[in-house]
Amino acid sequence: MLGIKYLILITQREYSEKYLDFFSRHGVYRVLSTLAHGTANAKTLDYLGVEKTEKMTFEAMVKDEQIEQLVKDMYVEMDIGSANNGIAVFVNIDGVGGKSSLDYFIGNQTVEKKEMEEMSESKIVLIITVVDKGNTDLVMDAARAVGASGGTVVKAKGTGAEIAKFFGVSISEEKEMVYIVAERTNRDAIMHAIMEKAGSNTEAHGVLFSLPVDSVVGIKHFEELK
Repeated sequence: MLGIKYLILITQREYSEKYLDFFSRHGVYRVLSTLAHGTANAKTLDYLGVEKTEKMTFEAMVKDEQIEQLVKDMYVEMDIGSANNGIAVFVNIDGVGGKSSLDYFIGNQTVEKKEMEEMSESKIVLIITVVDKGNTDLVMDAARAVGASGGTVVKAKGTGAEIAKFFGVSISEEKEMVYIVAERTNRDAIMHAIMEKAGSNTEAHGVLFSLPVDSVVGIKHFEELK
């Protein structure tokens, strides 16, 4: 088992430069960024008198020994626990496709392999749904109806013959991805609700999967579920 985890951080677009500087100063070698937006529907936004806010997702591999200080400084330097300042999740990595792939993500750093140990099932999951563009409200309405608190939409658009790939899943043109962090105990209910309302047999043509989350930063409720 490699001593690294995959970090996914979602924040307001206006904080992008600050987070890029933060990662650079903390030795996070390769950071991938993607434009995204929140999942509040149009009716809610009109009621509140606000516009849909643009968000950024940052994804990177982080060595295990970096995580404790990284999380501490996310609170101290970036105030990640405050509203709209971001949420971060750390996901276990099963393997990496060779040394060249590893070097791409972490540079010429040494990563120690750890003995495989019996791991308890994670209490938190990241549910990722891929749907045709314009159907994210269907996904979130279904998820919220069974207890999901919110999500983030990531654009996943290919051009021409280009195919975008996220977590090994190929995504053709005009697609959107919805990231939802949830308790494992509520995973099946959320996934079943999404499949019913926005699954492959609906006009949304949705597909979805979940990943185990090692830890969450920025939402106290999830932090307490370690």
